[in-house]
Amino acid sequence: MQCACPGCHCTVKPDSPFRVGALLFCSVVCAKGHPNGEPCHASCGCECHG
Repeated sequence: MQCACPGCHCTVKPDSPFRVGALLFCSVVCAKGHPNGEPCHASCGCECHG
């Protein structure tokens, strides 16, 4: 699954992706943890490059 966080793809397989408008995220943590576009962190459930 493609995550809306820049440069990230999901390493977890949630039952239903977390959606914010038209954007899909791996998890609520991913969706709400990057308000300024900062890199994902370990608990995000994403694998990020850049």
